[in-house]
Amino acid sequence: MVGFLVTASTGVMNSLLRKLSTLLTDEYRLLKGARREIRALRDELSSMNSLLQRLADMAELDVQRKDWRDKARELAYDIEDCIDVFTHRALPPPGPGGGGFVRKMAALRARRRVAVQVRRLRCRVVEESDRRRRYELEPAASGGGGGGRVEIDPRLPALYAEAKSLVGIGRPREKIVQWLTGVRDAWEGCHCPPAAGDQLGVVSIVGFGGVGKTTLANQVYRKIRHEFQCTAFVSVSQNPDVLKILGDILDQVGSRRTTGGILDDQHKLIDKIRERLTNKRYLIVIDDIWSMQVWDIVRCAFLDNNNGSRVITTTRIEQVAAACCSSRHDHVYKMKPLNDLDSRRLFFQRVFGSEDACPEQYKIVSQNILKKCGGVPLVILSIASLLASQECMHKENWESIQKSLVSELETSPSLGWMRHVLNLSYNDLPHSLKTCFLYLGIYPEDYKIEKIDLLRRWIAEGFVSHKHGLSPEEVAESYYNELINRSLIQPAVFEYCELTCCRLHDVMLDFIVSKSIEENFITIMDERHSTKGAFEVRRLCLQYGNANLVPKCMSLSQIRSFTVLGYSGYIPPLSRFEHLRVLDLDMNDFNGIECVDLSAICKLFQLRYLRANGHQLKLPKQIGELKNLETLDIRDTVVHSIPSDLSELRSLRHLNVPIDAQLPGGIGKLSALRTLGFFNLAENSMDNIQDLGQLTDLRELDLILTKHVVKHMAQRKNLSSAFSLIPWGNSSISALFMSPLLMLINWKVLPVTF
Repeated sequence: MVGFLVTASTGVMNSLLRKLSTLLTDEYRLLKGARREIRALRDELSSMNSLLQRLADMAELDVQRKDWRDKARELAYDIEDCIDVFTHRALPPPGPGGGGFVRKMAALRARRRVAVQVRRLRCRVVEESDRRRRYELEPAASGGGGGGRVEIDPRLPALYAEAKSLVGIGRPREKIVQWLTGVRDAWEGCHCPPAAGDQLGVVSIVGFGGVGKTTLANQVYRKIRHEFQCTAFVSVSQNPDVLKILGDILDQVGSRRTTGGILDDQHKLIDKIRERLTNKRYLIVIDDIWSMQVWDIVRCAFLDNNNGSRVITTTRIEQVAAACCSSRHDHVYKMKPLNDLDSRRLFFQRVFGSEDACPEQYKIVSQNILKKCGGVPLVILSIASLLASQECMHKENWESIQKSLVSELETSPSLGWMRHVLNLSYNDLPHSLKTCFLYLGIYPEDYKIEKIDLLRRWIAEGFVSHKHGLSPEEVAESYYNELINRSLIQPAVFEYCELTCCRLHDVMLDFIVSKSIEENFITIMDERHSTKGAFEVRRLCLQYGNANLVPKCMSLSQIRSFTVLGYSGYIPPLSRFEHLRVLDLDMNDFNGIECVDLSAICKLFQLRYLRANGHQLKLPKQIGELKNLETLDIRDTVVHSIPSDLSELRSLRHLNVPIDAQLPGGIGKLSALRTLGFFNLAENSMDNIQDLGQLTDLRELDLILTKHVVKHMAQRKNLSSAFSLIPWGNSSISALFMSPLLMLINWKVLPVTF
């Protein structure tokens, strides 16, 4: 299904046209009239799709064209849903054979039903086509995008990794370090005593979005954290989950949270933090505070133990900064945009590597662009990345971008003009990248987005197209790398020199959510807003809170993806999500119940991605009915038994189960599997171990090797013998078990746990 390219602008038109062509093949025996109607419907939709593609290439649409585009796109969704239900439930299995009189009569009734349905759908399509002709919607075509596999720009990680690579950070960092510790100021050449002796001191960094508050706080934190016994760095965001904030602080200061009632009790969490910080010198960073009420709660956890402890906060709101610094010895640091020198350094470092490497013909236009950027790092990096990503660098292209930066960019350091700059980068993306970029809007502020999970979701949604010689995972990774290179998403976590998590700047997230609402691409519901546009919801995300956000009368059958992140309100029955492709349940507080029953998902015949996190999980006994399932990730749950028909999931590419799970027999039948974890050698049978050799497409295997198994191998050696019988098809692991224990430990893609 990955070849069915889905985009935010054209919806599922490409997927639908492919399915209509499939219905016309000899595999499906339709009434003669139905075949004629389907052929006419396909031809009409093909013409509509061509116009939708041309509209998608336009940076701006007038009201008339936008209205027609939206209706045509939603119509395609409705038609595809109808075709999916028909091919799944009504049509007999493709191929010859009857099955008796009753089965033949059922097939005949099914053909008649599809003929009626297609006739009605074609009437809707013709109506939309007539509307297009009446208003002569014929826009001029413009450029698109494309390309092969993309690697991460090797210059980019340095911008985030080391202080020496950052621009304009030295003086602000040293100033705040001076306030916090009283050490000699290397920039001013003076020594200042600690601001408040041994009392608790607070420094609040304030400035508008994108100016670099978090970067500065992080650099100060990294420079002085070794001087403190306990440290923590947590983010708050505009819609905070106070319990999560307190829990993260508790985790980082060195006290693991229990699974009891402490998780849902602010008082207990605060008491636990204060207990941990007693008699300790601590440093805590609270990033991106939006309200004084949140600070008033979090502040209760920071006792003044006269040990010289320090707290750093960042916020956009001056009143909040003042509230954080209520004592006379506290300090507010107001962030300023970069000066001209630092702006040039940042800009030219991103585009050319250094200012000296900039060709002479680009210097004047560069200065004009930098003047309009106003010294804001986010804006400078966005424009610089846009220029650096141009396949052919021409002065005329630069001048065109410069002229499109309208007057708002010069006058107001606010979200409005920053959105305009981000629009430039967004409109320069190919359609596939625009879609993947908008999909990031399902994640809340300050969320660390796991790269692997994101790529698998893109594939399951149909956003990733075929490219010759590349797997879907490789194509998806090239999309991800391109978004990194363009500075549209930010690196967040590196593990073993590999980027594993990214995050969005909050201004960028606001931009994405706004665009997604405009395109009816995703619908986010939380306690701040529960809105939906004029069209049906296609991708629904419920975020932090416990209010009942989903009306019980809300239509759910057309929803393509359903995501729950920290939400504990009313969850509709999963059986109502008839056309669901993606199901992601972060169930740390899932309605207060101990076990989540997923038995109903076996009816979701289109489901391709299932991920669950937290609590106990009950899987359907007939999980093998999910013929399209590609990802099953339940490693962070408690599952008492894995369904015995797991081996029937022939489309499964990624399987992640709990560390103590025992897989049923027959895993060698999962021929499409690329990822398997965790595979516990102590919990699996000898047949399953030998069946690993049949998984010739396997690329990642997380083995769990316990002391018990090591002892068993040393004493009886029959496990080692079993390993030696595995016919590994991948050449990179063909010699894996020459020395079983040694090779298991040294093989880099096999994290071993003792």
